[in-house]
Amino acid sequence: MTSLQNDFALFQIPTADETAQIIGWLRNAGLDSLEVTAEERSFKIVLSSITASEPAAVQISETVPKQDDTVAVKSPYFGVLSLLRPMQNEPLAPVGSSINAGDTVALLSIGPMQISVTAPCAGTVAEVLTQNGDLTGYGTTILTLTPTHD
Repeated sequence: MTSLQNDFALFQIPTADETAQIIGWLRNAGLDSLEVTAEERSFKIVLSSITASEPAAVQISETVPKQDDTVAVKSPYFGVLSLLRPMQNEPLAPVGSSINAGDTVALLSIGPMQISVTAPCAGTVAEVLTQNGDLTGYGTTILTLTPTHD
């Protein structure tokens, strides 16, 4: 069981929709619980195992490509987003740049760990939909690519 304890003066209990999103993040991260305590308030989620025959409480739908044939690059986890190269002030994937499949287009920080967000295909960055430093949830579209058709 993993526990997180923070003391935030403005802590508010999440809404039902926010709770459902947190449950999805926990499942996708392989975690079984989360606990947040702030002064006299606390919020705790404990997940039970789900078998294949049980429906998931939260499902993230696959991205349907837009009419202009763009591909969404989504966050594989939740964390703090970095759109800049480490130790530099240069964007990893600015609008208009050419990207190869597997290139790192952003970084997610989860505590001391950093995870690369990679391009699913080769293309040109069409639009960046997030900002450096955003707290990003699982499945959030970070940017879109116009695929290179060979």
